[in-house]
Amino acid sequence: RERQRCNLRCEELARISYTSTMRGEPTAAWRQLEGIVAQSVKNNLIAKVSGHMCYDAKLKHVWQVLEGSPQAVKAIWERISKDARHTVDEDTVALETVESRSYPIGWGMRCVSFEPGQKSAKGDCSDSQLMQLLYKSVIKEQSVSGKDIVDSIVPKSMVNNAQSGITGWMLYNDRTLVVYQVLEGPPESVERLWEKIRQDPRHTVLVDSVRRRAIAAREFENWSMAMDEVERTAWMAQNY
Repeated sequence: RERQRCNLRCEELARISYTSTMRGEPTAAWRQLEGIVAQSVKNNLIAKVSGHMCYDAKLKHVWQVLEGSPQAVKAIWERISKDARHTVDEDTVALETVESRSYPIGWGMRCVSFEPGQKSAKGDCSDSQLMQLLYKSVIKEQSVSGKDIVDSIVPKSMVNNAQSGITGWMLYNDRTLVVYQVLEGPPESVERLWEKIRQDPRHTVLVDSVRRRAIAAREFENWSMAMDEVERTAWMAQNY
C-alpha cells in the first residue's frame, strides 16, 4: 500500500508559469537569455522537465511555462525566482497540479523570440516546402473582452488549420491584450491564412513584428493551434 502511495506521488505533475522582465540593455539581455535557454535544454531533459518560453525583445518581456514532477519544478523555480538577471512579476506566477503535459518531455525548453525591425517579404519563403510566420498584435478595446475574442477564435482555428496543414502556437496576455502567434506550414497556406489574420478588424498587427523564415521541420507539429495565456489578476477583473 505504501508503495502504491509512492507511485501516485511520483506520477504527479506540476505546472508553473510566470512573466518577467530582463534587466540591462536589450542586446545584452537577449544574449543572456540565449545562454539561459541553451543551458536549460540540457538541465531540463535530465530533470524530465518540459516547457516553453516566449520573449518580446523590444520590451524585454519573458513568459515561461515549466512542467514536470513537483520536486523538479520547485527546484528549477527556486533558481529562476532568485536569478538577478530578471525581475519576476510576482502576481503572474501560477502554480497548478495537472494530469498531463502540454509539452512532451523530449520538447526540453524552446524559446520563440519576437524581435522588431526584421523585415521579411512574402516571397522570401516561396521556394521552401515549409515556412514559419511570427507576429505580435494588440486586441482592440470593445464591448466584448479580449479573452472572449481569443476564446472564440482558437477552436475554429484548430479545425481550419488542421484542414490546411497549418500548425502553430499562440500566447495571449489578458493583462495587456497582446497576442503573440506562430504559424507554420506550406507557404501558400500560411500566406493565405495570414491575409485573413492581418485584415481582422478586432486587432492591430504591429507591422515591425512580422517575421517570415523557411524551416526544415515544424516546431509545433503536434498542434493545429496550441494556446497559452497570462490571466488577469482578480483585482484587474473587477468592474468599476
